Amino acid sequence: MSYKRVLDKNLYLWVIYLIVFLFVVTNDAIYSPDTRSYINALPYRHLGYVIFLKVFKFIFSGFFDLSVLIFQAAFTLTAVHLFLKKISQILKINSIARIALLIILLFPFFKPLSVANNICPEGISYGLYLLFVVYGLEILFNENRKKWIAFIIIYLALTLTRGQFILMPFIIAFVYIFNNKSKRPRRSIILKSALIISLPFFLSLIDSTYHKLKDGIFMTTPFGFVAASGSAFYVSESSDIDSIESVNDKTVFKLCYAKLSQEKLLLSQQDNAQSDALNYNYFHNKVPEICNQTVHYLGKDFYYQKEILNENNTKLAHAKAYYNIEKTCRNITLTLINSNFKKWMRIYYANISHGFYSSVFFLLVLGVFLFSLIKFLFHPDNKLILLLFVLSAFTLSNAMLIAFASHSIIRYLFYNYVLIFISVIILIKLLKHGIKN
Repeated sequence: MSYKRVLDKNLYLWVIYLIVFLFVVTNDAIYSPDTRSYINALPYRHLGYVIFLKVFKFIFSGFFDLSVLIFQAAFTLTAVHLFLKKISQILKINSIARIALLIILLFPFFKPLSVANNICPEGISYGLYLLFVVYGLEILFNENRKKWIAFIIIYLALTLTRGQFILMPFIIAFVYIFNNKSKRPRRSIILKSALIISLPFFLSLIDSTYHKLKDGIFMTTPFGFVAASGSAFYVSESSDIDSIESVNDKTVFKLCYAKLSQEKLLLSQQDNAQSDALNYNYFHNKVPEICNQTVHYLGKDFYYQKEILNENNTKLAHAKAYYNIEKTCRNITLTLINSNFKKWMRIYYANISHGFYSSVFFLLVLGVFLFSLIKFLFHPDNKLILLLFVLSAFTLSNAMLIAFASHSIIRYLFYNYVLIFISVIILIKLLKHGIKN
């Protein structure tokens, strides 16, 4: 098919893409509270977006903002188009469903997200995520060497930009193994499956090497357990200090608990008659005060003061402080969850439900996942079932990881919206097929 025929066939799409592109580049770049930490390459930021900004700052220093907006808009619109094309091919959806899918795909370009205008990881991670889904499906449905290479590169770029997607290869690996269990040669299937499973570990090696070269410490990006400690501290009791073993961990807990208690940022200080949803909403609105302004601030300062006594290099002392507070928060978080499991679990469940806007909708998504899993185990060759399982697994895993690591806000969960919509289309198709037969 010639370029002219492609252009004619998709004229309305090119017009829409052009309008969105012009909308992005004619509006100002958005500098959110996180932007400077990426520009300054602070130790708790993943290397993907840091390097992206450094390259653009070096090449386009005179018009840095505009160059970033142009790239983010063009790249993400390209990913939107490829995603729309792939899903349309697999599902053979009608024009109305295609338009609705396009609207959902373009929604993040506008407020409140404005991903392409925001100088933050979402500016490229949204496009990378769509491409990851596209090439993940490609290696499941129509694999070849080029698609495997593209899948690996896109996964590494995505997860080095947004760490929340690190576990996705395990889902792809499970489907790939089960879908190819009867195929030959088995050695090839085993090697490819092992390659997929090894990707998160290879990614951690790249991440740690980056921090060794930049910060002087061989460590993965430190902030995951600092963020996850927020809900654990929220449900904690003063007596939990007895369960903490390390002297430094005890000191950090004591400092943070005293501040949280003083500011009335503990679950035990809330109204006992409140529902779990209201208790979670209080935590949801107070995450910056609990996590960033208390646990991270006090813990990092505690370790920095210790390190600076023995370390003349202030940059290295800061890096060690970030590393040590992450390690301490990992220990404290697991201890506090174990000591207050029922209370933490209720907040965790309310957190996930909030991400789906209601517990009913969350249970529906969970039900779709379990239904598709069972059907897939018995009918692995059914493309619709396979796609439904992959998309529902992606949706749930992302929501569950975010609920563990932080609070369920649209910035972390908007990736799920298009997958949920496609899942609804698949369910309708399966229902029609079931009625017909």
